[in-house]
Amino acid sequence: MPATTLAEPRNIAIRIFRAQPPDLEFARQAVVEVHNRNLTDDATLIEFLSDRSRYLLLAVQQDRVLGSLHGQALRHPHRCEPQFLLYEIDVRPEYGNQGVGKALVQSFIEEAEAAGAFEAWVLTDESNRAALAMYTSCGLRREGREQIMLNRMFEGRDGLLPLQ
Repeated sequence: MPATTLAEPRNIAIRIFRAQPPDLEFARQAVVEVHNRNLTDDATLIEFLSDRSRYLLLAVQQDRVLGSLHGQALRHPHRCEPQFLLYEIDVRPEYGNQGVGKALVQSFIEEAEAAGAFEAWVLTDESNRAALAMYTSCGLRREGREQIMLNRMFEGRDGLLPLQ
């Protein structure tokens, strides 16, 4: 999917694109500065960027990542079409409420449609009104009120890298 260019915020063009291994510096910036995660090593990030079922979408203005979204194309044994999970999205605080997050979500939905996905979905909290408004403005709809997320952490592997 080609990069999308926005003329906002601050009237300087913002490029929205899917990161590939040659975009390692931008991807590293997204993980460390935008998602606030400690990066284990470049090899792990390059593996993620090389996997066609994994998506790291970036909103870049000049040489600075303003926002980042990562998601997965999930496969099921009973269907040939993928299902897209929007796993995480973050925008630098000073660029919040300026359309960066919405542009990232819209680009992810376009990627899902181009891949022939039967669905794109995300989990969020009821209390996160800004996220709910953004997702619904991008065409995502609430599917129910009774779903509960359960998880199990494995000893020594908490699932998330520590915040910086």
